[in-house]
Amino acid sequence: MTSEELKAAVLKANEDSWHARDLDAVYEIMADEVVFHRPPFPPVSGKEANRAGDEAMLSAFTQTESIVHEILSAGSTVVARWTWSGTHTGRLATLGLPATGKRVQFSGCTIYHFGNDKIVEQWEYSDMLGLLQQLGVIPTPE
Repeated sequence: MTSEELKAAVLKANEDSWHARDLDAVYEIMADEVVFHRPPFPPVSGKEANRAGDEAMLSAFTQTESIVHEILSAGSTVVARWTWSGTHTGRLATLGLPATGKRVQFSGCTIYHFGNDKIVEQWEYSDMLGLLQQLGVIPTPE
């Protein structure tokens, strides 16, 4: 794929996952061995494990939206800077947190590495602290 096609694939995956909530479409461009890194959490390896994580987010949050503010591509790498928002209406199993009904928003940047026209690795750096504070898991400093 060309640089422009790689960027278009990432933008489509963003649209498919958080707006259309169509994970089948998203996972068409994921390699079976895809690895997702989101420090400080451990990496998630494999298409099915990653899909389960996305399904859990879609189950816990409704009215999801992700806006890509900037997207760059070089070689087989795409970098996107984004803002994500959603309403926490379901149980967030990873934290054992019942629905809060809170509308939350956080920003981040994801680096996508492609191989054979599929995403083989992702690195996400995002404001997880801000998200956890908005959900009431961690107190906000006064």
